[in-house]
Amino acid sequence: MSECNTKQLSDRCVLGTFTAGHIVDDIYMNTLPPFLPVLIGSSGLSFAAAGLLVTFFTITSSVSQPFVGFVIDRYRIRWIGALGLIWAGVLFGLMGLVRGYAALIVLATLSGVGPAMFHPQALSAVSGIVTGARGRVMSVFIIGGNIGFAISPVLIGALTSSLGQAGMVYMAIPGLLMGIFIGKLSSQLGNGLKTEFHPVSMDDIRPTMILIIVAVLRSWVYFSVLSYLPSYFVHLGNSVLRANSLLSLMLLAGVAGQFTGGTLSDRFGRKEVTMGSLLLAAPLLLTFLYATGPIAMVALFLFGFSVMASFSVTMVMMHEIMHRHIGIASGIMIGFALGVGGLGVMITGILADGFGLHAALNVLVIGLVAAGILTRFVPLGKAHA
Repeated sequence: MSECNTKQLSDRCVLGTFTAGHIVDDIYMNTLPPFLPVLIGSSGLSFAAAGLLVTFFTITSSVSQPFVGFVIDRYRIRWIGALGLIWAGVLFGLMGLVRGYAALIVLATLSGVGPAMFHPQALSAVSGIVTGARGRVMSVFIIGGNIGFAISPVLIGALTSSLGQAGMVYMAIPGLLMGIFIGKLSSQLGNGLKTEFHPVSMDDIRPTMILIIVAVLRSWVYFSVLSYLPSYFVHLGNSVLRANSLLSLMLLAGVAGQFTGGTLSDRFGRKEVTMGSLLLAAPLLLTFLYATGPIAMVALFLFGFSVMASFSVTMVMMHEIMHRHIGIASGIMIGFALGVGGLGVMITGILADGFGLHAALNVLVIGLVAAGILTRFVPLGKAHA
């Protein structure tokens, strides 16, 4: 990237660098789930004990991100994102060396701080890019995370299939290299990192709370479908391979939806795209649940596209509302809202145990409709408001 070799960093350099960093960061976000079978096999952990590692990681990452965002807004620590990548890399690398369960719990808990340090600072930098296409820019950055999330199982599988648990040592390399690179560039950043701190205005509280609820509801729906769709397909008589292949199809549609939604929001408005995509996702989910054959598959693809079309858009909306507190806004949306929404998967599971998985998935339609309607009440104008 020649734009990164100059004293004044270009927008393309900032976006490209932090998108690459997001790929690495979200590799770590999805490292534990594909690593669990290795731990269960080598350390004899129960499913519950192994799952607790993911729980502690998720809680730490979700809870700490808004706090990290506040620190970034208040003290302008530009290198905190780079530190987060290095932190995550080192701690996940250490998982290849330890054997005791207590040590694994400590490492899993502390490693959640790494992504929490990266996300708010990276989003602050990307938000500072001077361009009218903020929705498209944000969607590119978010898609970087999707790529990292998808790469992680393959990478973990390759390292541990031949080396076992010890292969995790090499997970330190991506974080160290990318952290050093971003650390060097972060010292030159100026855009999006103003020098004056302002208390949060009471006028920002109402729209912020509405957006948080919208994001929580969307996360509940998305993570519930993500978690239970393979089981639903297997229950219908499909093989595990076919079930996971169809899940991948939905995820790919979501990536396309994020880019399309971000681009459309620059032209037609943030609220309009968010409300429309969420309300459209509701009948698409119902169609998938009650149709069969190709119609059901098309509905699933379009559902994945639609439900994720608003992801980057709501992030930009939050930045536009809390434009003086980009770090806090980023921490809330990426950390807190996603984390709380993810906990809703447990509610879906309880409903599935009591009433059946098909009925539980039907309930998710209510969340989509509620999220779409709530978006209508966010006091925000068109794309450039």
